Amino acid sequence: MLIAKAGACEIRRRMTMSGKSDEDRGGNGEAMWTEVGSPGDFPAGELRAVPCGAIKLVVGRTETGRVFALDNRCPHEGYPLATGTLRGEALTCCWHNWKFDVGSGRCTLGGEGVRAFPVREREGKVEVDLAEPDPSFAIPGYLESMREAILDHDLGRALRDGVRALQAGFGIEELIAEVAAIDAEYGEYGSTHVLPVATDALRALEVFEGLDGAVPLGTVLDLCMDANQRLPKRTTPMAVAYDGDDLGAEIQAAVEAEDLERAEGLYRGAIASGASLEDLEAILFLVISDHLLSFGHPLIYLVKAGELLRRVGEEHAGRILPALLFRAGVSTREDTLPYMRTLATRLEALRPEFRGLRDGVRGVPFDAVLLRDLVLDGSPDEAFDAVLAPLRAGADPAAIAEALVGAAAHRLWRFDLAVEYDSEVVEGWLHATHRFTFASAVRNALRTLEQPFALAFLFQAAAFVQTGKRMDRSEGLEFPAERELDVDGILAAILGRDVDAAVGGALGRLRRGGDLAPLRARLRELVHSDPLVRPIVVAHAVKTLEAGFEECEALQGHPDQGAPLAAALRFLASPVVERRVRETAERSVRWVAEGRMPRKLTQ
Repeated sequence: MLIAKAGACEIRRRMTMSGKSDEDRGGNGEAMWTEVGSPGDFPAGELRAVPCGAIKLVVGRTETGRVFALDNRCPHEGYPLATGTLRGEALTCCWHNWKFDVGSGRCTLGGEGVRAFPVREREGKVEVDLAEPDPSFAIPGYLESMREAILDHDLGRALRDGVRALQAGFGIEELIAEVAAIDAEYGEYGSTHVLPVATDALRALEVFEGLDGAVPLGTVLDLCMDANQRLPKRTTPMAVAYDGDDLGAEIQAAVEAEDLERAEGLYRGAIASGASLEDLEAILFLVISDHLLSFGHPLIYLVKAGELLRRVGEEHAGRILPALLFRAGVSTREDTLPYMRTLATRLEALRPEFRGLRDGVRGVPFDAVLLRDLVLDGSPDEAFDAVLAPLRAGADPAAIAEALVGAAAHRLWRFDLAVEYDSEVVEGWLHATHRFTFASAVRNALRTLEQPFALAFLFQAAAFVQTGKRMDRSEGLEFPAERELDVDGILAAILGRDVDAAVGGALGRLRRGGDLAPLRARLRELVHSDPLVRPIVVAHAVKTLEAGFEECEALQGHPDQGAPLAAALRFLASPVVERRVRETAERSVRWVAEGRMPRKLTQ
């Protein structure tokens, strides 16, 4: 096939306003008809590269006489489509065999489609409409293509479609929320880590401005496609109207009975009837308070969902919140397992007292350090009583939650790296971080929740942190000496795996009253710049970093203010085992051939 290249076209544009004929009207109401040659310049079966300013076209004619124009850049890797082949209505890129329908630009083999331009032959000229398409028509196509890319695990395509949507005027916050909604709709067990990471990516937009927002978007997309590749959309029940007196209790009972179809149907009915975000959240908090669920994931996700929805708009609630209810319903009820027997027994006996305990709050001070130490080093009963005693004395639940954050931060700080490298032990760094991020979620929840049932979260946090004791190291429990390091020095220490310098520098900056915002900004940039590999590990780095700075700020004046920052930086500055293929193979041999199950230190 002959491949020819036309000279740069003269930009002779006919601007046609809305109200003209369909032939003259572009997608946004204004056409930019540009002459690209005469009919004889485009024989049947040939392709011509036609540069028109910044736009590079491939123009050709099919054997049936149809003239077409496409973007000359293959959306795969940017090679010129004009060097490809034309058979019938299909243009094939010769570099990697992607195929496109020349009329619509739709990709019939490969990935995303290529832009097709309107073409007309008129008065002895071939003209192409170079007007940008109406965003109201273009953006839905970009979002649909991004969704397809997520399910195909094609990060490049998903990001390209995301950038196209941004350039068409779609907001970066809405785009990140869209990924969270896709995760909610396709997640086999409801929302995944994508939801909290999406929320934290919104925070990172303070660092990544404009189109650079594609960087944290990429973190969210990578995690979403890792979790949802080739999954079908989750089947969901129809909305069910409720005319009773206590919808929350009805949904709570349905979840407890594992009648999730009824529970979600009632919840969707509340959404359809216009329930407020606060009311929808209250139902979920009530349901989640019944049990310590799946290492605290549902509560962590719910707190982050509230932040996301208040930032991007409550209209997204209908796509995201039902998946959280489903997640809660299918989650492991940790408190029903033997290692949480003390929590289950004592909490069940205490629940009838919750209203009285809540009504008795008078802001009475208590020994936060003693509470922390009992949770860290005491028995399950001592940890439970460490929370109960100040509650009965009238202490503020929010203040108790702050003390539990301090305990969780110290637990994370104490994590023994030998556990990370022990192939016969299930636990690792990620198990340690969850106790900290769960305590952070509890503190956030208790800031606004005044319902008596919310007191259960305090006891769940105390028990969860207490059970992590067997992951502790025996030495190096004190924080390192403070140092005078600037932000570059702290960052270099983290990258150099120098925990003492990184933590000492950060604590020194905190003690001197230095602004932590520049350090947080640089670390946000770091965690979204590929220092780690596996999406799930990246997710925990993002979440732990955000919790570290957030809790350090929340604990101003508290004896453990520096602990969250120290714990988060130690995690970031420490080695993490990401690839465990051989370890998994060896565990499988021990399990199947020898009957030896992996050991669990904390369950």
